Amino acid sequence: MRSLVTPLIFVLIVACFYSCSSQRPVSYSKTHSYGFYHDDHIYFLLDYKVSKQGRRIWFIMPMNLPRKVYFREIYLYRYEPNLNKLEKLSVLRKEFMPAINVKYTKFTADKSNIVFAYFAGYDDSYNRMVDLFIWDSKTRQFRDTGYENPVSEDNPLHQQYFGDYQSPWRDNPGIIGISRLKNEILKHLTNENYDLPEDW
Repeated sequence: MRSLVTPLIFVLIVACFYSCSSQRPVSYSKTHSYGFYHDDHIYFLLDYKVSKQGRRIWFIMPMNLPRKVYFREIYLYRYEPNLNKLEKLSVLRKEFMPAINVKYTKFTADKSNIVFAYFAGYDDSYNRMVDLFIWDSKTRQFRDTGYENPVSEDNPLHQQYFGDYQSPWRDNPGIIGISRLKNEILKHLTNENYDLPEDW
């Protein structure tokens, strides 16, 4: 009888793992930045991630393995309210450091240029790093900054545009809050409008 107990326990454990794994749904998350109003358009960033919760395992107490990420990219979008037209202008990043966050992206305008920077983590000396871009709205292309992202917040270009930056509301009258952007201005848009992959 004892010889049958061990195989039976093993089968039950395997069945439990399979059950937990098969019931884990794939989730699709969209993280918006602030919006930035410029020349009748609203610019914003979107961090789009397709992932699945890690398997739950038992080691005295139940615990989940790290979430499995199938797809993640950051995009620059432009929305034209008068025409209800959303454009995906560019992919900004496909490789990620864990700390990247687009929520509080800094925006400013320099004539036809949209300058923006989002938090990209820390370097080995624990200096804050950002991904910084300059988008020319006339040519619809990025300007060459002469630097490779990410750059330190002490970088001359970051200091030029954001050295005195303290508040998105005070320093940039064109800023649109994340909640208003998502829940009012863009609430009617679907993943199809965003042109985002969904088949996983």
